[in-house]
Amino acid sequence: MKNIQKTLNDKIIDYKRFAFVLVSMSVFLYLGAVLPLEEKTLLKTYVLMGGTVVMLGLSGLFFFQAARLKKKLSEMDDEQINM
Repeated sequence: MKNIQKTLNDKIIDYKRFAFVLVSMSVFLYLGAVLPLEEKTLLKTYVLMGGTVVMLGLSGLFFFQAARLKKKLSEMDDEQINM
């Protein structure tokens, strides 16, 4: 049981790290999309904004997954205490 709890805790930490990395990368892509440059075309702006949206969506998915696993871990702890 402890091994499963440790695995879940490690996954929670990993998912949160992935989410924070994706949020920080999306900030840089967003800055690239909104800062004015002469050689930037409309297509490049759309690609940067699309990448920003995709990365923010994936980070939300990872945060949701981490929250789901954290809830599962707390339920496992409650079951172990009640036994």
